[in-house]
This record gives sequence, structure tokens and C-alpha cells, in this order.
Amino acid sequence: MKIEEYLSAMKKRCSRRKYTNRPIDSKYVQQLEDSIALYNKESGLNIKLVIGSGAELFNGFRKSYGLFVGVQNYIAMIGNKDLPSRMEKVGRFGEKIILEATAMGLSTCWVGTSYDKKAATTLCRANDTLDCVIAIGYSDEKHSLKERMMEYGMHRQNKSKEALIEAEEPMPEWFKQGMDAVYLAPTARNLRPFVFKYKDGQVTASITVPTETAMIDLGIAKLHFELGAGGGSWEYGNGSHYCFDDKRKESDKQ
Repeated sequence: MKIEEYLSAMKKRCSRRKYTNRPIDSKYVQQLEDSIALYNKESGLNIKLVIGSGAELFNGFRKSYGLFVGVQNYIAMIGNKDLPSRMEKVGRFGEKIILEATAMGLSTCWVGTSYDKKAATTLCRANDTLDCVIAIGYSDEKHSLKERMMEYGMHRQNKSKEALIEAEEPMPEWFKQGMDAVYLAPTARNLRPFVFKYKDGQVTASITVPTETAMIDLGIAKLHFELGAGGGSWEYGNGSHYCFDDKRKESDKQ
């Protein structure tokens, strides 16, 4: 997908917790499988798309605490325990898959704890770990009452965009656009446990709240920044730098 298509999907994406029993179109299953194969090769992860077995993870109050309904399919975000930057890669590549799924008209939701983890561990190889899953499928256009109530609760926890920035003035337009995209990034419990710093023409991103999933959240946010800023790339790690492309370097000198 082109950056413009990712940005469009970013604005459409929202977390859905109630799904219909409509099967995912076979052409989209293949496209997702192709992306997953590519991202596994690029990242060293062992991501897997599981079709038609979501009930094993989510059905029943004890498994999902009633937060998810009708989940038929999911993406298992798996990686070797010794893989460098594993959790940040889970965030980055999981979110890329989510944005591509959104462009296909599919609904998704990051799921960190509200599922039966034991039911998915059979997908893991020796020394692998399952960090989280992504529910995926079709949802009704209208959000359920429970979904609306959860969205309201999450919205009340929102940090302002300014709270995510430490920057010198004036900030370049590409940095502002990157932060607009960061503000659309999903995070666990909507905590947004990170800050992006702009100083002396350099950008870094760091964790501010050391939650168990903070590095996943940071991986998602850094991808959003990269797409919003129009390119470039990130080093992995907490406090790492954003690497400019040559075109932006020249524009900043002018």
C-alpha cells in the first residue's frame, strides 16, 4: 500500500469488539497471508493468521470477560523470546497488518489480555512467546451499546496531543503531521505511554509509563509517525532516533 492509503486507513480504523459470522473474503485472506509472510521475513517474528477458530479464544465470559462477541478469526502475534526488539516489532508490524485490513473493509482490535492465551500457545514454536492477538473480521456498521460505552470510557482517558510532545519551536510541518498520526495510534487502555521529542532537528521517541505493553504501543506510534511524516524510518529501541530520508534533509536546510 502507498503512504496515502495507510493514512486513509488510519483515519477510518477503530477498535471493534462485536463481529458478525460473515467469513472473510478469500482474496483478502490471501492478501493478509502474503503480507504476514513478508513481515515475518522482515522482522523475524512468527505471526500467524487463524481463520475460523476465534471461538476457542473468546467465547464464554471467563475467556474474554464478555468484552468480545462473535470473534471467528484472529492474528497471533508471536516471536522468539530472544528476538531483539520483539515487542516493538509486534506493534509495528501488527499495526501495518491492521491498517491493510482496514483498507479491505475489515474490522480489527488489538487484544492484550481478554482472551484464553492457552488456547493459542499451540501455534508457538520452541522458545516462542505469544505477546497478544488481533481480532479480525466483519462488524455491523452500527456500534453495539457495550462498544459505545467502552469508547466513551477510553475517550475520557485521552491525553492531549501536546502532552505527547517535547519540542523546540518552531516545529517543522512534517513533525506536526507525524504527531497528528501518532494521536490516532491505538494503545493499551488508551494510556499513550510515550513522548516524541524534537530538538536540534532530531526526533526521538521514548516510553514515559513502563507498562507491560509499552514497547508494543511505542512500535505502533512510531509507525504512525513515520507514515504521517511522509517517510523516513526508525531505529528500534526506547529513546531511538527517527532517520530522515535524503529529500527531507534537503528541505530542512532550505
